[in-house]
Amino acid sequence: MKKYILTALYLLTVSILSTSYALDLYVSPKGSDSNSGTKRKPLATFAAAQLKARAFAGKEAVTIYFEDGVYYLPETVVFTPKDSGSETYLILYRAQNEGGAILSGGLLLELKWTPYKDGIFQAKTPKGIVIDQVFVDGLNQRMARYPNYDATKKTEAYQGYAADAFSKERAAGWENPKGGYIHAMHSKRWGGYHYLITGKNAEGEVIYEGGWQNNRQMGMHDEYRMVENIFEELDAEGEWFHDENTQTLYFKPKAGTKLDQVKVEVVRLKQLVDFQGSIEKPVKYIGLQGFVFKHASRTFMETKEPMLRSDWAIFRGGAVMLTGTEHIQILDSEFDQLGGNAIFVNNYNRDVLIKGNYIHHTGASGVCFVGDPNALRDPLFEYGEKK
Repeated sequence: MKKYILTALYLLTVSILSTSYALDLYVSPKGSDSNSGTKRKPLATFAAAQLKARAFAGKEAVTIYFEDGVYYLPETVVFTPKDSGSETYLILYRAQNEGGAILSGGLLLELKWTPYKDGIFQAKTPKGIVIDQVFVDGLNQRMARYPNYDATKKTEAYQGYAADAFSKERAAGWENPKGGYIHAMHSKRWGGYHYLITGKNAEGEVIYEGGWQNNRQMGMHDEYRMVENIFEELDAEGEWFHDENTQTLYFKPKAGTKLDQVKVEVVRLKQLVDFQGSIEKPVKYIGLQGFVFKHASRTFMETKEPMLRSDWAIFRGGAVMLTGTEHIQILDSEFDQLGGNAIFVNNYNRDVLIKGNYIHHTGASGVCFVGDPNALRDPLFEYGEKK
């Protein structure tokens, strides 16, 4: 009998030890950051969950469950070595139901629409807001552009191009094109260039800056060109333009759309999650699982760094950015309609696991692994360079 009692006590002790070093936290859009983080009293934000998990990092295995819903991030989530778990005690942030929890770098707008003209509506936006993308009921809409987007031209550049996209004659109809963009293919069709329009000169010609996205500078293609973010080109259903001077959003919806019933979201963050470590002090043993990552700014005008011996330049950044990490996991998540790179693994990182993710409709690359050119004795960027 004594033997059986001792065995039972041993098993009970093992059971207590195995559960005493595991913590579950819960987050819900209906929660409150003043709550304890239990299933009955969930937290409301990623930031609050991160702060609470940090107190146990490396001491207990922590799993943070996010209930279904949209979590609008007011600022980029930054992980530092203080957030690190350990080989024994992983810190795991996960959607309670895969694909149910959305981490958004956007903002939900409450707008009062009034008619403008020609089927276009207008609404005032919050003071100081800069709009990079507009989503209506979850779908990305198009900046006012010329020529108009044609879905039937699936294999044509930009689904619609024109040699006169920013000609002097075309620009004569634009009052102030400053803030517009020029997109053009490389003259040899090796990728393309992007330019920011800065205005018009005294002769009425469009002036612009940019074109650094291609590492083999040979000029724009004569025909494969288009422009966007020009107010006077707002003439097609699904197009929009935001006047930052008057803080007015103009939008031409599809016929029959009830604007007072749609959800309008805009983008405000460039990166949603940023792991900031180093070789000396890496961020370790953190997992992200089952989320949907949405609403990150377009970064084509920041794609300036030439790749070594490459046709391309790169922007060091992504919706999820990893710098100086070890044993980070990004699992079973969806990266949807992001303006730039989805995942960027930058400089020093070891044992990163990126698995089971669905990446689509991104403005740049899906997953980038880019090292430090300073690690090379003689980095040669362009083909013509020699030691």
